[in-house]
Amino acid sequence: MIGGATRTLRRLVQNEHVVTKRRTLSSIARGVPVIDVSELISENDSKLNSNMKVCQQIEDACSTWGFFQCVNAPIDPKLQAKFYDQKERFFHLPTLVKEKIRRTENNSKGWYDDELTKQRRDWKEGFDIGAQDGDLDKAGLDGLNQWPNDMDDFENIVREYFQACESFARSLTCAMTVGLGLKPEALVQDHFDSVHSSYLRMNYYPKCPEPESHMAISHHTDAGAVTVLTQSLVQSLQVYQPHDDKWYDVEPIDGAFVINTGDIMQVWSNDKYRAPLHRVKAQLELERYSSPFFYNPSYETNYAPVYRKENAKYRPINWGEFRMKRFAGDYADVGEEVQISHYALK
Repeated sequence: MIGGATRTLRRLVQNEHVVTKRRTLSSIARGVPVIDVSELISENDSKLNSNMKVCQQIEDACSTWGFFQCVNAPIDPKLQAKFYDQKERFFHLPTLVKEKIRRTENNSKGWYDDELTKQRRDWKEGFDIGAQDGDLDKAGLDGLNQWPNDMDDFENIVREYFQACESFARSLTCAMTVGLGLKPEALVQDHFDSVHSSYLRMNYYPKCPEPESHMAISHHTDAGAVTVLTQSLVQSLQVYQPHDDKWYDVEPIDGAFVINTGDIMQVWSNDKYRAPLHRVKAQLELERYSSPFFYNPSYETNYAPVYRKENAKYRPINWGEFRMKRFAGDYADVGEEVQISHYALK
């Protein structure tokens, strides 16, 4: 009887692995998923439990790709248009004006044109804004938000867009948490709601005379929990799919948001969800804009696997320390970039 039960259990496990593999291959064949989130978001996150279809789609996308696109997101298209206009105006200011609010190693907020990814300089300009003005006493992690002087409504529109992205990212994180077998708000209540370290980035990618010799941004994973990105209708973003060892284009969809899971979510999920490698190609003839919102927990957060169908694959990681090391590599070449693999348990 014991032997028969063992064989039955083994067959069930094998069948589950076969079904999972088939689902993964089917998802890859269809490309980066597109998910309609109109029925996911409500005035409170209690609706997440009653709409398991969308939560399941998000769970599958996070498990197979770590990337998906959202249509019918709860961010006003008029606000998106105003934000895009302000972003375009900002990056076309004279360089001398932008230099006045340049980011430094002691203040992570502001404008820059010298960021490094994998020890290679990006072909872009950027501008980072945090959740609050913060102070300069947190090892340069927060710093002070800096704003251009001569742009009416810029700060107000950017702050409004920041708040809209924050709310959307919270709801997506709750949906992802359902896929880990937890209550929707289990992670956000403990690590985001009272204080968090999220920030909004604006990117401008100018034309590149030798795109075959440069990447606009080299391959990398995002360090935080969840990224909510808008991109202009210029194909440049690519995501790596390890199942077939290929890079896939993330085709721009007008009005859609590109979502990807970051390193923190991969650790929380104990590798159920993927923090995918992605990169941005340089363009010869076209300018491009994008705006990722990085939804990150408080710096005091110590994150470790909460999804435990298997033994924990990571030891606890302090987010403040990890973020400080990653920012140091953005600002200057400090050698090998810190990765969650450095915290993997043998």
